[in-house]
Order: sequence, then C-alpha cells, then structure tokens
Amino acid sequence: MDITPQEENMIKALREAALPPLFVLIRIRNDISNDTENVEESRRDDVVKTLEKYIGPLWEDYHEGKNSQAKERP
Repeated sequence: MDITPQEENMIKALREAALPPLFVLIRIRNDISNDTENVEESRRDDVVKTLEKYIGPLWEDYHEGKNSQAKERP
C-alpha cells in the first residue's frame, strides 16, 4: 500500500508529538475514516481495515496490562 504525502506528514507529526503508538494508530484510523473529502472511499476502507489489524492486538495487550497492574496493587 502506498502512503500519500498527506498521510506521511500526519504520521510524522504524531511521532514528533511522542504519543503512544496505540493512540497514534487509533487517531490515524479515525481521521482517515472520517475524511470524506480527501480520501477516496475505497482507499479509506482499505486503510481503515489495515489499521484495525494492527490496533486489535495492541488494544488487547493494553487492557491485559491494565488488568494485571490492577491485580498487583494491594
């Protein structure tokens, strides 16, 4: 999948902000999903599906980590 210059700039900006990777992926997914003016519908669907493949496992890991931290607290 090719990345457009606009998408590349958005990714760079989010990386420079030093945000957590899960937040960045969710933010990009939501922005692309809602961008009906700049992103063609077929491309938008492809990108959203691809990002969701990466978000799912990270989201599960995040919640498992939170649950294990809660169990360790006295």
